[in-house]
Amino acid sequence: MAASPSPAGGGGAGAAHGSGPSSFAFDSGLEIKTRSVEQTLLPLVSQITTLINHKDNTKKSDKTLQAIQRVGQAVNLAVGRFVKVGEAIANENWDLKEEINIACIEAKQAGETIAALTDVSSLNRPESDGQITIFTDKTGVIKAARLLLSSVTRVLLLADRVVIKQIIRSRNKKLTQHCKAIILRKSS
Repeated sequence: MAASPSPAGGGGAGAAHGSGPSSFAFDSGLEIKTRSVEQTLLPLVSQITTLINHKDNTKKSDKTLQAIQRVGQAVNLAVGRFVKVGEAIANENWDLKEEINIACIEAKQAGETIAALTDVSSLNRPESDGQITIFTDKTGVIKAARLLLSSVTRVLLLADRVVIKQIIRSRNKKLTQHCKAIILRKSS
């Protein structure tokens, strides 16, 4: 399949790191070798990295907070669209439905958690210097990001299984048709 255990050592704080030109390894011990899965995850990894790596000072300008909130909302919206596609795939593939739905639920919860943790509407108003004091739950964002990346990766791998099954069915159908044609030619 497209995943195998990653080498010992894992990664850092929920971040993804490349171990080759077309592979990702995540803290969950999952190594992705499918280029399409990697390319699908790149924008999400980039957005999550932006959220996690914002400066750790407790005073942030309103502009910085709005940017953090926009990224959190964008992640949540993208996850929502992704989950709808995942659920549609699950509804068409009963053998994988439960696994896909569980991964979709986890992805949705993680996206909502990230949006909630980056929501600035519940923060205190600016102090006299125009800065807002915020004590972000960076650990919570990291945990939600790990869950999000793990669940999105699982949905993608399960969707790959669906595609592989479709390819095999198509190939077998063509092979069967070809064999029937050969048998008919030889019998006539």
